[in-house]
Amino acid sequence: MESKIITNKAVRQALHDYWQQYKAYPFQSIVAFLMPALGSILVFFVPPLIVAKLVNIFVAEGRIPLIILIKYVSLFGGLWILGEIFWRIGFHFLISLETKGINNLAKNAFNLLADRDYNFYINNFVGSLTKKSLAFSKNFETFTDTLVFNVVNNIFPFIFVIIVLWRYSPWIPIILIICLIIVIIIAVPIIRRRSKIVAERHVASSNMVGRLSDSLTNMLAVKSFAKEKQEYITYGKYVDEFTIKFKEAADYQNLKFDTKVSPLYVGTNVIGLIMAIFFTQKFGLQAGAIIIVFSYYSQITRMFWEINRVYRTIESSMSEAAEFTQMFIEPPIIQDTENADTLKISEANISFNHAGFKYDFEKEKDEDERGSFLNDFNLDIKGNQKIGLVGPSGGGKTTITKLLLRFIDLQEGSITVDGQDIKEVTQKSLRENIAYVPQEPLLFHRTLLENISYGDEKATEDDVLRAAKIAHADDFINQLPQGYQTLVGERGIKLSGGQRQRVAIARALLKNSPILILDEATSSLDSESEKYIQEGLLELMKGKTAIVIAHRLSTIKHLDRIIVLDHGKIVEDGTHDELVKKKGLYAKLWSHQSGEFL
Repeated sequence: MESKIITNKAVRQALHDYWQQYKAYPFQSIVAFLMPALGSILVFFVPPLIVAKLVNIFVAEGRIPLIILIKYVSLFGGLWILGEIFWRIGFHFLISLETKGINNLAKNAFNLLADRDYNFYINNFVGSLTKKSLAFSKNFETFTDTLVFNVVNNIFPFIFVIIVLWRYSPWIPIILIICLIIVIIIAVPIIRRRSKIVAERHVASSNMVGRLSDSLTNMLAVKSFAKEKQEYITYGKYVDEFTIKFKEAADYQNLKFDTKVSPLYVGTNVIGLIMAIFFTQKFGLQAGAIIIVFSYYSQITRMFWEINRVYRTIESSMSEAAEFTQMFIEPPIIQDTENADTLKISEANISFNHAGFKYDFEKEKDEDERGSFLNDFNLDIKGNQKIGLVGPSGGGKTTITKLLLRFIDLQEGSITVDGQDIKEVTQKSLRENIAYVPQEPLLFHRTLLENISYGDEKATEDDVLRAAKIAHADDFINQLPQGYQTLVGERGIKLSGGQRQRVAIARALLKNSPILILDEATSSLDSESEKYIQEGLLELMKGKTAIVIAHRLSTIKHLDRIIVLDHGKIVEDGTHDELVKKKGLYAKLWSHQSGEFL
């Protein structure tokens, strides 16, 4: 999924999220914003006043008496030191503010991502999500630094300068303000036009990162198909697009902004010097006025360059932050109802009642579920019953499990557990009562002990070992150099498919939920491994309502009931023996797998 141009609503949301951090810590915010500005006045704008005073004394008397020199030099140094102290105090509270803000924003970002529904992760690259999430929290530092050091730190000194210059002549600060207004009038349209180019650059950057993440995540496929060159060429196109946008933005800055503002910068300082000399001569001001006027003009005209740099920095940080908030403008498709209850399990009866569902877009469908749908679908599963779901690919098996887990929602009808509509209970309580072992279990890049104990955060090491033994994972784990402390790699890549499945089954054993869903849980096992692990699955299903999806029918032949699905409809329902005798679709599938077909 490629990134889109960010909207104003997303920018406003990012600003709102940042503003909430300042509101949460008002004292730290006030001190962090004001102290550096006061420090700048004492460090950069008070010293010229003292120097001008000494110059005036020297011009008037031809010398500076020692007592006066000591007095003003001490004042010079003391106020400068005080300014530095103000800076240090401001920095201290700024660090505290930014640390807390980044901490809160990073945690909030995770909550927003975790709250998204199943389709969100189908339609977004994990690499892009990671980049945007980190940028959202990290740019709070950049944004706040810019406000503190380049906005507030210029506003207060500017006010101080206007007041001081006004004492010599109102025309001196008025002309300075006029020059600044001219620069703003010229600069703002240029900056706005450039912002569109920058937005396109951000989109190109996100697309480039997403493509890189996609290639690296699937590097095994890239290498197995010998497509390194093809991926290099394709990724290179994304890099080219980004660098074109990067150069376009940089050239616009250099050729449009700098070439117009640079003469104004020089011209304003020339005007400042001329006015300092002119007013000193015309109104008989002391010589120190020349130093003050020229010094202040040169200091303030630095803001000409600051206008562009500040805007670019704020724009960049806000654009990156808004790339994240834009994904959450619309609420999650799957969300809890207001005042949702907690699911209470007694028998673990499951019912699909006149259920209707169809996929609206191709991107929402798994490859093996394309075209699947449910129409007035009814299915009752009694508590503690073990059922198998079988049928051709696209029959609706995985769709049923996703609906039960509320990864997707029905458009019609309802699903109830012990009479409770799953839409009326919290997703958390629903999923806490379901142990799910998918066809492709993804493990965390953590130790085997951590991966298994993920099923129950209160589990002891003995509990983990017991679950691993039942799942027949203990044997291969003990053969590893680090045993249960072995890191399994990203998505469990260091383990074979069968080993990952055993770890997933051990994790489900620890969870010990009243409802169990096994989606091709033995698909990655060879026949010998499957024979051993059947014992673990039988133990796992004890006392539970179990739904088992399997293409390998030997996995489910012993279950209480087998449901045969075809195009979202139940075409057969019964035990293994009953369905074989019917000589229907199940019997045909069984004959193929048992060798009769050959």
